[in-house]
Amino acid sequence: MNLRYAWVLALAGACGVVPWAHATEPLRLQEAVSRALGANPALAAEAAQLDAVRARAQREGLAPQYFVTGELENLGGTGSLSGVNSAESTLRVGRLIELGGKRAARQALGAAEIDQQQTAADATRIELASRTAARFIEVAVDQQRLDFANERVRQAERTRREVAGWVSAARNPESDLRAAEIVVANAELDREHAEHELSSARTTLAASWGDSIPDFDTVAADLTDLPEVEPLDTLLARLPNTIDQQAFSREARLAEARRRIAEAARKPDLNFNVGVRRLEGPSDQGLVMSVSVPLGSRTRAGYSIAEADAQLAAIEARRKAEQFERHQLVFEKYQELGHARTEVESLRGRVVPKAEQALAFTRRGFEAGRFSFLSLSQAQTTLFELRERLVEAYARYHTLLVELDRLTATTQDTLP
Repeated sequence: MNLRYAWVLALAGACGVVPWAHATEPLRLQEAVSRALGANPALAAEAAQLDAVRARAQREGLAPQYFVTGELENLGGTGSLSGVNSAESTLRVGRLIELGGKRAARQALGAAEIDQQQTAADATRIELASRTAARFIEVAVDQQRLDFANERVRQAERTRREVAGWVSAARNPESDLRAAEIVVANAELDREHAEHELSSARTTLAASWGDSIPDFDTVAADLTDLPEVEPLDTLLARLPNTIDQQAFSREARLAEARRRIAEAARKPDLNFNVGVRRLEGPSDQGLVMSVSVPLGSRTRAGYSIAEADAQLAAIEARRKAEQFERHQLVFEKYQELGHARTEVESLRGRVVPKAEQALAFTRRGFEAGRFSFLSLSQAQTTLFELRERLVEAYARYHTLLVELDRLTATTQDTLP
């Protein structure tokens, strides 16, 4: 399983999706991640949100619009102002004249918001790829658990038949046959549990791409293959460029854009309009013009600038805190990964083979009448428990590798 490839697919979005052929073929990790990235509703929501942010940025980046105002005065009154003979009508055309680079500041804010939403979409893809990979591993592990459960049932059935023969020959007591039947019943219960765990894991994996019913039977994964992890220093060197750190950079850029808007607001805008006024009495016309300027802009802008500066300081503090926490988390996962590899190598290289030898020795002794059924049952139980522990160690290693990949994933990842 090439887990880094999953992040390449995630960061590539829906492009280059690996097609999946038929339900009868085992599902591969790359295919599972590709299907999730191509059909998960969360990514459709992020794409729609990105479109919304782009539309808002385009709207906010427009120049102030013109406005037309009509006025009618001195009509329908009393005395000389009765009727419309003394009426005055005015038609004005006006516009807000922005000063201080406010439009450019709004455009910069819109671009920062687009970048922030794009980073959020990248983070969602990384999270989805990670979750899908973890679910894929769980299916592979449950497949192995079911294989072991089936093997345990076969071994229990074989032992029960042997014990039944020895009981019939009056070599073993009837109690041994009852104990063997209990072992068979427990093994069948364990198999039933493994079957529904696998069914649940398959359904959970299918939900990653929006299917309620899995359209695959098995997954193709070699749990015994433990990919080498990069050196710890290499992983830690990736942390400044992770998606989470980029999110802080985008947030800081957004705060800087808002600060620029606040700085531009220190220079007040002009509300200018010009028009024509007609006086019905003398039937004369004349031009009218007005200019208005708000007061107190610098004071208000000063508070907005102070707010933006405080936000920038808070973002930088959170960024450093997250970097420290991420450093510690990567170190911790790396150590756990090393322990999982050590456990796997010890179990499959020494412990499990010894348990297999012990079972073979005990079975020969049981068949020769030197060992009791209890000794044989204990040897079988020990072997299957160790095999289950080995599977758990495999699962832990691959799951930790997925987590390390997620914690250190960057947009600079490329296909190997």
